[in-house]
Amino acid sequence: MKFGIFVFGDNPPDLGRSNQKFYEEILTMGEWAEELGFDSFWLGEHHFYWYGTCVSPPVIIAALGQRTKKIRLGPAVSVLPFRHPLIVAEEYALADNLCGGRLNFAIGSGFSPVEYKMFGMTMEEARERYWESFDVILNAWRQQEFSHNGKYYQIENSSLYVKPVQKPMPPTWIAASSDETLIRAGEMGFSIMGIPFARSTNMLEVKEKNDLFKESYVRAGYKENPDIIVALHVCLGRSEEEAVNLSRPHFARVVDYLTKYRRAGAKAPDFDNIKKEKLAIFTTPENAVAVLKEYEKIGVTHVIFMVNFGGLPMAGVRRTLELTSKHVMPALA
Repeated sequence: MKFGIFVFGDNPPDLGRSNQKFYEEILTMGEWAEELGFDSFWLGEHHFYWYGTCVSPPVIIAALGQRTKKIRLGPAVSVLPFRHPLIVAEEYALADNLCGGRLNFAIGSGFSPVEYKMFGMTMEEARERYWESFDVILNAWRQQEFSHNGKYYQIENSSLYVKPVQKPMPPTWIAASSDETLIRAGEMGFSIMGIPFARSTNMLEVKEKNDLFKESYVRAGYKENPDIIVALHVCLGRSEEEAVNLSRPHFARVVDYLTKYRRAGAKAPDFDNIKKEKLAIFTTPENAVAVLKEYEKIGVTHVIFMVNFGGLPMAGVRRTLELTSKHVMPALA
């Protein structure tokens, strides 16, 4: 099993922490993750409010590329509907150059009504733009010259001078929650990623999602094993009580955001329930190993930990990373 860190980008205003200080903390976390043997480091993309201050993941990836040497770096995810796909293709190609060919690329259509409204589009339009943009990016990276005649973009005999270091393109994941997207990702031959509590109520439902994707992937004739990523809120302590007491008030900020700003009909997670259903990990390293072995059994190959959620202090972040490196990773090597 591979291990990564996922920074969603939430900087709650009641903390009084400047964005500049938060960005420096992110860069420090990247250094820690590499030092402690993590495989990957990911950044969320959101806009306009405190829950998403990583407004340009390729910029932060470029900065992390100068502070690290080995760890792979990527967006989780690049929200394609919000920008012209050729700009996305160029910026991430540049990021791959600046981090020495360590880019992991992941895409999504977004989930915030606030962002859709500010960018002047409906969820339905965003979905259409999403798949069309991905098609443009694939052609821009894979072909020397290409044309595209779609609903939103018309491109004639175009080419990119700046291409990714990795040929023909960086490894790519599709954020997948709906059955439609899981099946389509499998048909296209890409790996998937998701946040379990955002799409499932228990481990069985996570398995059903993975199985649906894998069936589509195999049916389409792909032979190489896909990389199935799940993103989990994680806080480890020397005791269960310590981990719960530290994480509960900070996770409350996550719930507060999700209650106010997610799309209509979305359910906000309950701390005790998602812990009980193993959709988050607030416990000891030993118990974390047991939970992750269950994820491994249902096809998960790569876990990325959200460890600085809701302003959780850097000392607690460092402790979770150290306990993971010392006790969890060896048990799942």
